Amino acid sequence: MSNQELSQEEQEALVAQWLLACPGFFERHAEVLQDVRLKDPHSDRAISLQERQMHLLRSQNQALNQRLNEMLRFGGRNDKTQQAMVAWLQQLIEAQEAAAVAVAIELGLSSIFEVEVCCLLQVDESFQALLDQPFCQIYADCPATFKEKIAQSKHNDADWQSIAILALPLGNDQCAALVLASSDPERFTKDMGAFYLKQIAGLAAAALRRVAW
Repeated sequence: MSNQELSQEEQEALVAQWLLACPGFFERHAEVLQDVRLKDPHSDRAISLQERQMHLLRSQNQALNQRLNEMLRFGGRNDKTQQAMVAWLQQLIEAQEAAAVAVAIELGLSSIFEVEVCCLLQVDESFQALLDQPFCQIYADCPATFKEKIAQSKHNDADWQSIAILALPLGNDQCAALVLASSDPERFTKDMGAFYLKQIAGLAAAALRRVAW
């Protein structure tokens, strides 16, 4: 089969294969590289291979810088969260009465998670189902049982878009609950990692058990 019978795509594939099989070609024919012209990705003009490589390197550097900036922002946010967590734990330790512990839990976690609502719900057997896996979803999918318990807390749910409900084991098979609600539908989602939330619930529950809430 002659080259005329091959499509342009097939001919280009053969050229690419041949160049890969002959890595020393451009070393022996450096002048070819100087004459190669490629389309400028940012305009319609033709540029040299060296210029195209510079464009590529510049784009890669910009991408790396963006990732580095994101990492720095993420690290800074982690530092801020860690500081807030330490302050919250100190408040829990210093609180000596049940009411003070409840206030420390609600105000502290509302600040750490940056949510509009953080509230404690009284003991109910339905919360035991959340011990292994907190409920993290859009508020519209929240079971009616939990919505009824939340309504009893007299918090306005008109603007809630996503919600997390954490079981708080108080001993003797009794569980209270902690509700975190946000107007952001992406704040609490099904695929959200539960490990961190369960740690928070464990700390809050320990503080409540200490004052026999």
